[in-house]
Amino acid sequence: MILMKTSVHALNLNHYDSEHFVEFSLELPTKCPCCGTAYSRSPEHANYFQESSGVMTAYATYFCPACGRCFFVVYLIQEDSPDFLGFPIAQYPTPSESTSFSQELSTLTPKFVEIYHQAEKAEALGLTELCGIGYRKALEFLVKDYAISQHPDKESEIVSSFLGNCIADFIDNKKIKTLAKASAWLGNDETHYVRKHQNYNVQDLKRFIKATVAYIDSELSFTEAFAFLNNSQ
Repeated sequence: MILMKTSVHALNLNHYDSEHFVEFSLELPTKCPCCGTAYSRSPEHANYFQESSGVMTAYATYFCPACGRCFFVVYLIQEDSPDFLGFPIAQYPTPSESTSFSQELSTLTPKFVEIYHQAEKAEALGLTELCGIGYRKALEFLVKDYAISQHPDKESEIVSSFLGNCIADFIDNKKIKTLAKASAWLGNDETHYVRKHQNYNVQDLKRFIKATVAYIDSELSFTEAFAFLNNSQ
């Protein structure tokens, strides 16, 4: 990927006057974090601050003409580089990208989709100790709503059961059962004092949940196709 750069004159925040400028070369953001539109504009304003330790940080404000909103990028300046190159280290607001789920799955379990997206926002904000708890809660809604769709006569039992028992007793598809069980084990690690599975983390939990979603989506599509064929005869 080719990184777009631009030269800017940044005002020194150590001195509050208009004469202390330094020229930096900053990496431009490739898209607006507010709306996701591709982006290549230079910043509207730029400032920099030099700490007593010698670390130099630049702050740039950008405007997106597509959505009409501003966003803010923090850069770490490499003073030993020939053009005082700045690398982005933080961005505000954080990108609002979220995982897309099928309409069928969203209809089956809207609460799962809502909670999963909230967990993603927490992760994007750096709340790493909280997002895993959110993914674990989302998993429970996913599994129980799917189980209810397969066993509607057992809804009250499914709703009141522990997640592990629900997976064992009401999930019939072996692949979904395996993936949901593995997801539950990793999800429990996100809520307990001691982690049982030290070689796995929240990224593995997300990977297993997404695989569970994929198989549930496949089951939903199969059910729809089966009904379609029967009704077309």
